[in-house]
This record gives sequence, structure tokens and C-alpha cells, in this order.
Amino acid sequence: MLSFIINAVNQPRLIVDRLYENATQLTAYETITGYGFGSLTTHGWLAWMIIIINGTSLWGFLCSSARFKTEKAMLQRFGYIDRASMARMTNDDAQRILEYIMTYEFPLLYKLSLQFAIFKTYGFSTVSTLLAKTKSFSDSSSAPKRYEDTTVIFGEFSLNPPTSDRCLAAIARMNHLHSPYKKSGKISNADLLYTLAVAVMEPIRFMRLYEWRALNDMEVCAIGTFWKSIGDAMEIEYRGYLTQESWADGIEFVEDITQWAKGHEVEAMRPHPDNKKLADALVGLLFFHVPVSMRPFTLQILTVLMGDRVREAFMYPEPSISAAFMAFGLLNARRIFLRYFCLPRWGPKKFFSEPDPQTGRIHHFDYLVLPYYNKPTFRARWGPMAMLLRLAGGMVPGEAATLPDGFLATDLGPANKMGKGMEDMEVDIARMKKSRPSGCPFAARFS
Repeated sequence: MLSFIINAVNQPRLIVDRLYENATQLTAYETITGYGFGSLTTHGWLAWMIIIINGTSLWGFLCSSARFKTEKAMLQRFGYIDRASMARMTNDDAQRILEYIMTYEFPLLYKLSLQFAIFKTYGFSTVSTLLAKTKSFSDSSSAPKRYEDTTVIFGEFSLNPPTSDRCLAAIARMNHLHSPYKKSGKISNADLLYTLAVAVMEPIRFMRLYEWRALNDMEVCAIGTFWKSIGDAMEIEYRGYLTQESWADGIEFVEDITQWAKGHEVEAMRPHPDNKKLADALVGLLFFHVPVSMRPFTLQILTVLMGDRVREAFMYPEPSISAAFMAFGLLNARRIFLRYFCLPRWGPKKFFSEPDPQTGRIHHFDYLVLPYYNKPTFRARWGPMAMLLRLAGGMVPGEAATLPDGFLATDLGPANKMGKGMEDMEVDIARMKKSRPSGCPFAARFS
């Protein structure tokens, strides 16, 4: 076996010739019967079939091995190998692990899972009725910006260190936008806690069901640790909602908040016209580039992934069997393709630029419908993807209304709040600088 491998490396043509000879060498019985279609000596395709099958198998083995080797290297890099070590996971490490998940390991499905998480919050009339009244997320003129703003805020506090200026500014901006509704009682603690819960639950669920591998314990712990610290910065109250008031590690927090969220869905997620209004608005954004004739079936595929409770809350009809077959067939095909035919990413997916040295503005490199905060480079306007967008009726970067110079934290939010709220944000940032830890957010349990 060893000599065969050495020969394969040094003399690949010799191996191919031998495989061909073996594949076309017939026994006496085969010569007589001819397998019903003549002598195989005239069918060299069999040798090529063997070579292709073996080559494909070898490539699949190499890709899968490389992917799991990358995962193992990440585990060794951070050193959180058991629950005892995970109980000491720092907030800084949790953010770095999450950043790795977002930029290397699962960039597409992590983003989609958070989109779906926000989508699920519209299944509660307490949330959807408020948002329908403000029209920020339901009006076609404002919804694209508000969607991009939410994406930018989540990205800024997820991809920057927990005590960095960019992270604190993003959290402070989010708190500022929520503040009037919290003070008036229009947003309840349960609404905020559920939003936090789905940001924890959905990425874990999506990776388990649809990615090439499920998240490992260290990654689950990092997600729990990271979002627990975000909940603390948002001053969300856990007492009286979750079963515990302190947790040993991020995994224990994930289990507790997941249990509460599932119970909350059973109690409060009900069909309501405002739910459907918000859902229709977001579906319109998601399907903006989908041909009109395909949108009804594409919506059925989306409702398959919602599950019955969420779908019924949005008042959508039950999807067809063909839609379920298509949804799970495509996702499983993608999972197999990634695991066995794609090598790990060689570099991170970039979502944001560094702040401009003069203006402090930051460019976003991603968008769903309208290219808010995207820099109008030649490639962004005339590259292959840009040309496809133009053909599909989409917009490329460059329009002044989409702020092509980039964003400041005070630009994020409804149009009537742009450029406002810096004083409140500075107070909140000062508070977080004193209270937001870079160490373990569960450390108080052991003090």
C-alpha cells in the first residue's frame, strides 16, 4: 500500500495506465457474455469512471478533513475544551469566536439566521403593532434603510471587541432608539428578552439543521456568553423570566433562555393583521430580486422553514409538499457540497471598512435591496455582480440618498432621528465603560 502511494505521487501516469489495464482486463466468462453489450476492451469509459469516482472520493475526503482540521485548530487556539474551562470564557474571547463564525466558518447562514430571528419577533402583536404604527419597517420608502441599519448595528457590536469605541457606539445607538418606547411602556422587557433569545437560538438551530456541521460546545458557549453581555448592556431584566438568576457558563444561559422563549411563543405568539403587515414588508425586501412569477412558490419555501407556529402567526397558508421537498433538498445539497467539495475559507469575509481617518465614516460592504453606506467603487458599480443587479432591476452604490460616503453611529435609525441623540449615547457609553466587562460575564457566580 505504501509503495502504491509513493508511485501515485511520483508516477501518476503509470498508475492511470495500470488502472486502465485492470479495468479493461476481462475474464473468460466476461469475454463470452460481454455483459450483454460487447467486449469491454472497446469501452475505455469504465476506466475513466473508476478514476473519476476515486478522484471525487479523494477530493471529498481532503475537503472534509481540511474543514474539521480547521475546526480543531480553532478549538486548540482558544483552549476551551470542557465545561470547567468554558465557565471562565471571557467576553473578549466570546466575541472573537463569534467573529470567526461570522467571517470564516458560516458567514451566509449566520446572517440568514439573524434575519430570521428578527423576522420571528414580528409574530407578537405587541411588537408588530408598534412597528406598524411607526411605519419604519412597513413603509416601502423607509423599510430598506431600517433593515440595513439593524444589520449594521448588529454587525458593529458583533465584529468589534466588546469594549471598543465602535462596539459601544453601536449598542448605545440601539439603546437610544429603543429608549422612548421603553420609557412609555410600548416595548416591554419580555419583548426585548425574546429578541435577545432568538438571536441566541436561531444561529444554533440553523447550523444544526442546515450547515455542513453543527456548532460545537465552545461555539455555543461563545454565543451564549456574547449575547448575555449584550443583554446586560441593554439592561434587560432576567429575574422573574428565566428559571435562574446566575449561570455557570454560556451553555447554561443558552439552555435557560431557550426554554423561556419556547414557552413565551406558546403563550403569546398569535395570528394578528399587524404581524402579517410586517411580515409582508420584510418578505418584499427578501424577494426583491426574485422574479414576480416565482414569488408565490418562493414564499412557500420560506414558510416551510418558519414552522407551523410562526407561519400561523403571520397568517400564511400551509406550504405544499413540493415546496418542502425543494426547501430541504436544496439545503441538504448545499450542506453536502460544502462539506465534501469546498475547502475552508482562506480569508475572512469583510462586512465593514475601517473608519475614514478624516471623517470617521465607515463603509458597509453588504446590502439586501438598497446599497446604504456602500462605497461606489468601479467594481461595486460595474463589476459582474453589479451588472446582474442592474439587469434584475436592482440599485448599485452611488446614489446620494444611500449615503455612499459611509455612516456614523448617529446616522443609524429613522430619518427623523438621523444626526440626533449623541448626548444620550455619550452618557450610555460612559455607563458601559464602567460596567461592560472584557472578562467573563458569569464571573460573579464564582466570586
